[in-house]
Amino acid sequence: MADRPAAERTEKPTPDRLRKARQEGRIPQSAEMPSALIIGGLLLALALAGPPLFQWFASLVEQGLSCPVEMPAEGESFASALGARARESLIHMSPFLIAAGAVSILASLLVGGWAFSPKAVRFDLGRLSPIQGLQSLFSMRSVVNLLISLAKLAVILVIVWGYLHDKLSDCLQLRWATPEGTVAAIGRLAFGVILRLAVALLVIGAIDMIYQRWHYMQQMRMSRQEVKEELKQHELSPELRRRIRTVQIEMVRRRMLQEVPKADVVLTNPTHVAVALRYDATTMEAPQVVAKGPDLLAEKIKEIARANNVPVLQRPELARTLYSTTEVGRMIPEALFVAIAEVLAMIYRLRRMHHVNP
Repeated sequence: MADRPAAERTEKPTPDRLRKARQEGRIPQSAEMPSALIIGGLLLALALAGPPLFQWFASLVEQGLSCPVEMPAEGESFASALGARARESLIHMSPFLIAAGAVSILASLLVGGWAFSPKAVRFDLGRLSPIQGLQSLFSMRSVVNLLISLAKLAVILVIVWGYLHDKLSDCLQLRWATPEGTVAAIGRLAFGVILRLAVALLVIGAIDMIYQRWHYMQQMRMSRQEVKEELKQHELSPELRRRIRTVQIEMVRRRMLQEVPKADVVLTNPTHVAVALRYDATTMEAPQVVAKGPDLLAEKIKEIARANNVPVLQRPELARTLYSTTEVGRMIPEALFVAIAEVLAMIYRLRRMHHVNP
């Protein structure tokens, strides 16, 4: 699908297209943002853990140059001392290693988001093709990457030159400084240069990240034919749609029949239509249709009504009007208020008479 001409790919990628691309490991990638964040993370780690690291390194240099008598000379003792120094080195370097790893993961998530794709690491002999490598080497994308690298190098040179040019007099005065002062001054200069480089690279990385996301969405664009084909793949078959519709109708019918025992009266046609009404003066503004149905469903409504002592009255014209004008769960039309009120009044009188004369 991706090899279609760009002029044909005028539609935005669908969520399914983007999901499949992520499963294959095709996500937005930026080489600038991770490098900028890694430099920034290492710089932060250096600001926090730099002084202890410098003191430890200075003590090692002092011990190495002074050659104290207690230094082990035997092979086994020397190996154990070397192992201890290695462990110390790992402990002192761990903040930088942790910062580099955490920032690298954060940068990848920031650019492309989380994507677990085993397909992306499968072995592909096509990637080892010399012809394909030469084509990618001399492609337009390689030229663009080269120009970006040259522009980035130019920005870095300008920043370094602009910063060190102002510090040239301070650098010349270092010949009169003590060793400690020289090391401290060089550290401040290096920290200042790296800080400015990190800010510049972060700006470049942000621009590159925005461009890579835009370029990725452009690559993922689809033609109208591809969108239609994908929609056809997700469409349900007519048989399945009919089955779902049947299940939905059956569920609605079951819920409707459950409301019949709560009705106050059922009006009939007498055989073709049945409409069940309910009215509660404390919660309803007008009577409500709780169930209705034709033919067999009407017979079922009447059967449930008789089994639950709900009055069933033959009012053909009123029943047909309610059936054709009022949906289940709706209040009756205002034009039928008087007629329904007379029916309900009669039902209430019969109930009171029944209670008085059991």
